[in-house]
Amino acid sequence: MKKDIDDIRNDLINAIGEKAEKFGFSRIAGQLEGLLLFSKEPMSLDEMAERLEVSKGSISTNIRFLESWKVVKKVYHRGARKNYYEIRGSIWEIETEIMSTIAKDEIERVKRIFSHNGSALKNIKGKNAEEIEEISFLEDRFSEINEYIESAEYLLNLFLKQGEISPTVIKKIKIS
Repeated sequence: MKKDIDDIRNDLINAIGEKAEKFGFSRIAGQLEGLLLFSKEPMSLDEMAERLEVSKGSISTNIRFLESWKVVKKVYHRGARKNYYEIRGSIWEIETEIMSTIAKDEIERVKRIFSHNGSALKNIKGKNAEEIEEISFLEDRFSEINEYIESAEYLLNLFLKQGEISPTVIKKIKIS
């Protein structure tokens, strides 16, 4: 079956909706991102609701969510009484902002958990050889995980250096 432009656009919009769900966001938020990403002109809430066949209320809720994540922005249309929206910036900027926020939040969450439990572990005194061995094992694992987290945080910060890292720069990195 031969695809037309609308079929291709719909596949891409749905794929971005699925990606959003995998990262814990709503499918509609992802579909809105895709819709605006593949639209030449800014769109009103009514246009987006009609195009995605969902309620205007759902569009409104999800567009505010996307605004809070700096994915979309409101644009002025001379003489229009409706709000119009468009994608904010390049795909690189948008996706690195989303991914960095998710990754940073997750790294901080894991660091808090391990810090709290690492402190608690230091206060446990083994009652016998088996418990002492178990504490030592856990301390070694904590050390490994902390080293991993520090490395991941370093790589994330390196990757996200604003204005310094771009797809062109990334493609030049040699991994052997």
